[in-house]
Amino acid sequence: MTRAKPTRAEQLRRHREIFTYALAHGLTLLEAEAAMARDSARAARERLALVKRCGRSAVAAPAPIGAEAPHGPAPENAPWMMRD
Repeated sequence: MTRAKPTRAEQLRRHREIFTYALAHGLTLLEAEAAMARDSARAARERLALVKRCGRSAVAAPAPIGAEAPHGPAPENAPWMMRD
């Protein structure tokens, strides 16, 4: 899935976040952006580990394909099988 192009306001908001992070940590803008991405990824990994430790999964397991039992053999004279 592709993300929509960010609006100018979203671009400026993101730049302000990076800029304030860079000022607070004494980094360049590129270094600050990379550090923010690392922090975000680390936080996501920690949340996932926490969820795994508590004994429940973060995402419900999908049902396997064909999990429903078949309804039985299709009749040979079923109308939906007939051709015109």
